[in-house]
Amino acid sequence: MNHYIRCLLLLSFVLDTSTYGPNTRAQKTGDIILGGLFPIHFGVHSKDEILESRPESLECNRYNFRGFRWLQAMIFAIEEINNSTSLLPNITLGYRIFDTCNTVSKALEATLSFVAQNKIDSLNLDDFCNCSEHMPSTIAVVGATGSGISTAVANLLGLFHIPQVSYASSSRLLSNKNQYKSFLRTMPNDEHQATAIADIIEYFQWNWVGTIAADDDYGRPGIEKFREEAEERDICIDFSELISQYSPIEEIEKLVNIIQNSTAKVIVVFSSGPDLEPLIKEIVRRNVTGRIWLASEAWASSSLIAIPEYFHVIGGTIGFALRAGQIPGFREFLQKVHPKMSNSNGFLKEFWEETFNCYMPVGSKKNVDNSNITACTGKENITSVETPYLDFTHLRISYNVYLAVYSIAHALQEIYTCTPGKGLFANGSCADIKKVEAWQVLKHLRHLNFTNNIGEQVDFNDFGDLVGNYTIINWHLTKEDDSDEVVFEDIGHYNVYAKKGERLFINESKILWSGFSREVGAAGHK
Repeated sequence: MNHYIRCLLLLSFVLDTSTYGPNTRAQKTGDIILGGLFPIHFGVHSKDEILESRPESLECNRYNFRGFRWLQAMIFAIEEINNSTSLLPNITLGYRIFDTCNTVSKALEATLSFVAQNKIDSLNLDDFCNCSEHMPSTIAVVGATGSGISTAVANLLGLFHIPQVSYASSSRLLSNKNQYKSFLRTMPNDEHQATAIADIIEYFQWNWVGTIAADDDYGRPGIEKFREEAEERDICIDFSELISQYSPIEEIEKLVNIIQNSTAKVIVVFSSGPDLEPLIKEIVRRNVTGRIWLASEAWASSSLIAIPEYFHVIGGTIGFALRAGQIPGFREFLQKVHPKMSNSNGFLKEFWEETFNCYMPVGSKKNVDNSNITACTGKENITSVETPYLDFTHLRISYNVYLAVYSIAHALQEIYTCTPGKGLFANGSCADIKKVEAWQVLKHLRHLNFTNNIGEQVDFNDFGDLVGNYTIINWHLTKEDDSDEVVFEDIGHYNVYAKKGERLFINESKILWSGFSREVGAAGHK
């Protein structure tokens, strides 16, 4: 009877979590379930809670087309694996994917759902209650995006040894395995990026800069590492400020005053696009020009910042980008998207509405009262519109998502093909693929070594990181179909494997300073 009561309590917890937490998800059953965390929106509506009634989950706003593409990369990888005859044959992968809305609170709501389900399964309550209809446990989670969000998620998943493979979180703090035991990632940490930015400043013989960082676990440690590197190179820092997408306008205005009055014309920014956007908007409003912006990877190709309307102040930005990969068949998969597929992907209807500026007759979240928005027909052509969703110039984060899913699949394959006596567990024993648990998958991920689809070895180091190289990009403005468009021109690369002093290569002839000039001048000197 105690087990029965515990089952009811835990089931009610799961139901309550799904009610209070994310109620839109992509979900498909399978023998083994992977979780996913993606920023389908850029943020949430701010709301003062006066607690006169039960608090409600915050509503997400500002649709993120690239975030939806990253989610689609996870689904594509899972479907590709399920159709493979060599990788996990006779095993079907399923998924439960939630929207983090680029905020810690929403990400934790989703993570609680993963954890609660796993706790139910660990109690083996089928003999005491009808628990057979629920989804199997989540054995690994792909995500999240921002380092601050991944840090919060990692603290929770780590308690239950559920492996987390991030595709975009680069904070060096997450390499601390004493604190983040189950965290891994398919990208390098910021240790190398901060050094690379300092190397660029030294390369151009600049010695007078300002720094700006997001006030989170991505921005603070990133800029701290840069300051250490700057001090070694006698690079002086005039100002060092923190920002957030939720900063009051008074703080934003104060920071713009500092930038305007500073003699430092080179500005290093460790931030995400959403956190930087309010500052850039105010800089554009005041028309503060003549600065050289050095961008960390998290905003170096941000669709929020890299727009023609901002180019006169932010053009010519030099930034770091992850190495691009190839996903054969992915373009065709993205083009097949349609709202009729929404039974397994609850995000599709909103995607369709945002893409074609229409509303779905059933289940729409749009407020169509007193508006000219027409109903969606379902016959709209996805290839007829300009959308970041179909931007195939470079697949960086999308490829990292793809690689994260395949990393988990190869860990499961090792379990599937394990020979008793040669396994990773006590006395060389193997895990049972039919009853595999999250901690067993984590063990295999830590020892993983396989070759990816572009012929590179995938091998997580002792810190759970993949060591990789960076492409250096420069923001240019080009004409595309009679309209301006910001493009990212490759101007060099940074090889973390090379000897010190030989890691950086820059093709100066390809750089457009401030987006227009071939002459850099003395911007970084005092």
